[in-house]
Amino acid sequence: MLVNKKCPNCGTEQFGLDLKETQGSFICSKCKRHFIVIDDNIKEVKKENNSKK
Repeated sequence: MLVNKKCPNCGTEQFGLDLKETQGSFICSKCKRHFIVIDDNIKEVKKENNSKK
């Protein structure tokens, strides 16, 4: 089932998401941030910083 979700960061509407296929994950088409939808909650997936200084 395709759904529409609004990006919690920039507010851009994301159309036609197949959250079942992506295990609830989507990347905003505008701000490029990665989110996961669990039930009706949308949380940002933080990138791991693997660089060593």
